[in-house]
Amino acid sequence: MKVFAINGSFRKQGNTDIIIDKILEGAKAEGAKTEKIFIDDLNINSCQGCLECRQEGICHQQDDLSDVVKKLEQADAVVVGTPIYGNYMTGQLKILLDRFMGVISRVTYIPGGGIKSITRLEIKKRNIVSVLAAGAPTPECADDALKLLRRMLGSLANDGTMEEIIAVGINPKGAIVFPKEEWIEIAKKYGIPEADREAYAEKAMARNIEVLNRAFEIGRKIASE
Repeated sequence: MKVFAINGSFRKQGNTDIIIDKILEGAKAEGAKTEKIFIDDLNINSCQGCLECRQEGICHQQDDLSDVVKKLEQADAVVVGTPIYGNYMTGQLKILLDRFMGVISRVTYIPGGGIKSITRLEIKKRNIVSVLAAGAPTPECADDALKLLRRMLGSLANDGTMEEIIAVGINPKGAIVFPKEEWIEIAKKYGIPEADREAYAEKAMARNIEVLNRAFEIGRKIASE
């Protein structure tokens, strides 16, 4: 079992990264081999809209895209994570998804039925996990990013599971593992009355622990099914 994780965050050991690591920890507990990449570490150029990939599935740009596609195809489970910036995914992840378009799928014309997108990758079951982390207090901020991820990653699944983790209210780097003292300081900065700060901190910690526990269990699940 190979689990391949793509992190669209700028921040190593940030909230998205910590959640992804917890998923991979769970997968490793079931004996899976795991790999994680940061898009920000790669040489990935933006799509030029030339449409040359539509024919053979090969992009003429010479960068790291082909390596990512190869790892994606070999994977039995795929984890894709991004923080939410301005109610959407990061620019790095969007650029990568744009480049995937004609490389991992092709358009087939169906007589009388319009067009259909078919994967170019090996057709096999892949378990998929989307991870979205946001400073906003409600999960609706991730709706637009999830819409695209569901469409693109869903084409890879082939009856594999589709899981989603949306973690909210975690704006500072690493906040998902902050102790009570740091959450009390955050409450202070937000202007929360002193009498309510400890309750705020405990609620935030409980919410975050629940997210991390679920991430670990999802990691175990995708590596065992």
